[in-house]
Amino acid sequence: MNVTRITRTDDPLFVPFRELYLRAFPKFEQRTFEHQAKGLTADSHFLYVYQEGETFIGFVIYWSFDDYIYIEHYAISDAVRGKGYGSRLLTELVAKTEKTVILEIDPVVDEVSTKRLRFYRGLGFIENDYDHVHPPYRPEFNGHALKVLSHGRTLSPEEYQRFCQDLSHVVMVK
Repeated sequence: MNVTRITRTDDPLFVPFRELYLRAFPKFEQRTFEHQAKGLTADSHFLYVYQEGETFIGFVIYWSFDDYIYIEHYAISDAVRGKGYGSRLLTELVAKTEKTVILEIDPVVDEVSTKRLRFYRGLGFIENDYDHVHPPYRPEFNGHALKVLSHGRTLSPEEYQRFCQDLSHVVMVK
């Protein structure tokens, strides 16, 4: 699998990334184009796209902090979903770092969200018991409740507070 870091919106791979991003996430969970372009300039921001030959597999966006990595967005193309790429991508990302890996998922309320939680548990992610609200991406929306998962262990209250501070003051800065 070929892995390419995207650092500019004029990169040819930004187009298939952005198309999948807009399809994979509801509008209230999407950065505007301008907000996304600004994120690309941050030292702690990483956008990687994955390809197998000419086939676009998917992407991961994460932020790297001193003690942890926060996966902000991650999606696999519908054309290759169910072929193990999602597991492989996350497993490789976790294996490449000594840091704790954190991500968020929708609250478990139906079969789809239950399946998603099962997928992440199978990769070693654990639910954290914090009432978590992700700040809004766009001014027309409110923050939204999400479940915080971390790989291998739960977050201490201090680690969770640090994550919330970084989320509000670094990740979501417009």
